[in-house]
Amino acid sequence: MAGNKDLKMKAPKKEYEGETLKEAYERDMFETMQRYWAMLLMFRDQNKSIEARHQEELNKVHIAAKLEFLEECEGLFSMYHEKKKTEFELVLVESKLEDVKVPTIDWFKLGEPMMYE
Repeated sequence: MAGNKDLKMKAPKKEYEGETLKEAYERDMFETMQRYWAMLLMFRDQNKSIEARHQEELNKVHIAAKLEFLEECEGLFSMYHEKKKTEFELVLVESKLEDVKVPTIDWFKLGEPMMYE
């Protein structure tokens, strides 16, 4: 029967009857490994999203610089079509940049506040 302390917890402790210490250790190690593996996967997904966003930002800066260069050269050469094409590319890259979402991981909810340090 669960004690008074167990009732105060969100989920009462599970009692594993007939379990040896070795089995309990292996079960706990497996559960811990699964927990940290899941955290690593979340962190990996977050890093991939950050890298994708960074790449889109680089593309945006590149095209903006190209557009600025074309505006400076406009007096020397007739580059109307090239300028319009570059403006279209800039709008396209900006829309791609808005589509890239970077997930935020709440380490406090996961019980890992030291990840912020």
